[in-house]
Amino acid sequence: MAARWGALAGALSWPMLAAGQSAPERRAGPETVENRIRPGMEGTGLMAGSLRILPTVAFGVVATDDLYARRVPRVADVGANLAPAVTVQSQWNRHSLTLRADGLFERYTRHGAEGTDRYGAGAAGRIDIGRDTRVNLDAAIDRRIEARGTTGDTLFGVKPIAYRQVSLGGSVEQAVGATRLAFDLRFDRFHYFNRHDGNTTIVLAPRDYQALAGGAKLVRPISSAVAVSLALRLNSTRYPHEDRTQPSRRGHGYAVMAGIAFGQDRLLEGQVALGYLHQRFASRAYPTITGLAYDANVQWHVTPLTTVSLAADKTIQRSPIIDVAGIEQQQFSLGAAHELLRTLILRPSVSYTINRFRGGARVDRYASAGLAATWQAAPHVMVEGALRHALGRTSAPVAKPREYDQNRATITLKYVF
Repeated sequence: MAARWGALAGALSWPMLAAGQSAPERRAGPETVENRIRPGMEGTGLMAGSLRILPTVAFGVVATDDLYARRVPRVADVGANLAPAVTVQSQWNRHSLTLRADGLFERYTRHGAEGTDRYGAGAAGRIDIGRDTRVNLDAAIDRRIEARGTTGDTLFGVKPIAYRQVSLGGSVEQAVGATRLAFDLRFDRFHYFNRHDGNTTIVLAPRDYQALAGGAKLVRPISSAVAVSLALRLNSTRYPHEDRTQPSRRGHGYAVMAGIAFGQDRLLEGQVALGYLHQRFASRAYPTITGLAYDANVQWHVTPLTTVSLAADKTIQRSPIIDVAGIEQQQFSLGAAHELLRTLILRPSVSYTINRFRGGARVDRYASAGLAATWQAAPHVMVEGALRHALGRTSAPVAKPREYDQNRATITLKYVF
């Protein structure tokens, strides 16, 4: 029965529980276009004792016909970006450690204010306490950007909004016979940097956000290819610098989910979970959010050369807007990976997102369709290209100028040591 857990744990684990997986673990299951080992073409990194160091550097060019992702003004521009990164992975038989540092530095030829700097570092580890007990820990600090055209992109005419995210998390996994129990706790802190428009300072401290979440999950295999799960998640959120004269957006809530995972080592694999979510806010000015919750992620390995992926979920997201307590978000995506040649992989994709603002009647909708390709041009050298069309629509009359239809093309040269 222990083998059953090893085969199905990844599909039913929370994302944080996967921290510290080794390369062989990530390649478990059937050989597919995405996990196939291509000898002589992949980067092998550098060895330092029992640690493997994997540096990469990428240089890209981007062109867009709607830089600001807005209906008016609609401007085109061409830019370039540099993306260095390094990952350090342990090669130990027991326990594991992964370190990473990365950055993305982007500049545009005509609109210099749109240039952005993103960078961060993180660490994740796994401690194996005996055969049946595992502890996972992770920490990260990142400087991020609210991308143009997203819900959080509320300032126009100044540089994009930047923020710092600090994340700390831990979990314990325990096997009890064939059953697996997992307990986790996570803290996230978002700090927004003030923006400057000429001599005016735009204070963004009221956006600062903190979240504490934890829960428990039970996974029980019922056959060699199927497992069921039951999970409880609790959360508490607060805005430490919110205006005390306004209704408080602080909140707390829970979600209960039951799921099934299937098909490890099969042509069809994935997980589907359904449940109930409940989010209550400190001020009665904001309605409680309740209702169906779902999370689905399915991969169909049509052939060893083609994989089709489907994902859908419903979650509660923090609100970047002062008079909105939270956003009920539903996301749907369909994508594929096809190995046209041994060294060329095509990735078409479509997505659709619905954001319902709670505390108002506003609904935002986003959709995209694109085609990306990865060419392993030579040992250690990759060329990545992408074409993408995206659109945004809103039901709020005041936000109509923020609707957009954007085309974007990128080509990136990447070297993997």
